[in-house]
Amino acid sequence: MLIREFSERDTEEITLLMKNLCILKGQEFDEERWRNSIMEHMKKDSNSEVFVVFDDEKKSIIGMANCSIRTSDNKGNRFGLISNLIVKEEKRRLGIGEEIVRYIVDFFKRNHIHSIRLALEQDADNAAKILFTKLGFQETLHIYELKI
Repeated sequence: MLIREFSERDTEEITLLMKNLCILKGQEFDEERWRNSIMEHMKKDSNSEVFVVFDDEKKSIIGMANCSIRTSDNKGNRFGLISNLIVKEEKRRLGIGEEIVRYIVDFFKRNHIHSIRLALEQDADNAAKILFTKLGFQETLHIYELKI
């Protein structure tokens, strides 16, 4: 297993992963928008990375996560944000999600980020909650949403 930065040759595989994540969340997936955002990311966004988990044996991508550096206020305080963490269904519960999160934590440390945020949906898989708690994440706020 190898964790590395996303490259253009990974587009098809991570698009399938993202589509599956949206299905799991019961969300609509706009493939064109997703592909455009990935290409834009590759061109210019130096505050964000997409990391992929590559299975050397099968020569395929088995997981991914986005991470970005954000500014939280007008004082320039920065934090890390993890999103779109997904591992192929048949590869779950093997420690792959934990490995990619640890990799991202190290990425943020190298970039002098001292706090990391992520959002879990209320009905998130209990394994995800256990993983993030195990890695030291603490619940700090609740988000309320009004769909209109």
